[in-house]
Amino acid sequence: MLRRHRRWFFAASVLTLLIDQISKALVRAYIPLGASVPIVPNALYLTHTQNPGAAFGLFPNATMLLIIVALFVSAVFLWLGRQGFDRRRIAIAMGMMLGGAVGNLLDRVRFGAVTDFIDLRVWPIFNFADTALTVGALLLLWWGAITQPSESYQKANESLEDKTASSERREEAKG
Repeated sequence: MLRRHRRWFFAASVLTLLIDQISKALVRAYIPLGASVPIVPNALYLTHTQNPGAAFGLFPNATMLLIIVALFVSAVFLWLGRQGFDRRRIAIAMGMMLGGAVGNLLDRVRFGAVTDFIDLRVWPIFNFADTALTVGALLLLWWGAITQPSESYQKANESLEDKTASSERREEAKG
């Protein structure tokens, strides 16, 4: 059973979750709801909002559905993490996605909405969990597009092909 790079997966998950939850707690504590603080004028603001829906304000007030989906997705990520990964970078990207999913899940359960605060003024306001989910998914897509299958994957695939070929030869011999 493949059990490599699980520590990287869980470390990325925990680090993502901590950064997300600490940043949201600081925003809730120091920036009044609806207020905006310029960081880079006309480019980057910290704007405290509460999003009861999904990304970009989709599915407003579907909190219970979003909680169920997040629990399912988190369970899948945890199961994958326990299995391990054949590449460290895949473990880290998947860990970022788990940390982001759990971060937004905790907000929904505790507050009924997700705290968003990163405001680029040309994009809907988002948070660190959203960033981790998006970056993790994009990294998986990018790495999948530019890398060859790992050696362990190739060996497993060759073994499967050998078994299939020998099974086909047996069927032909019975023929």
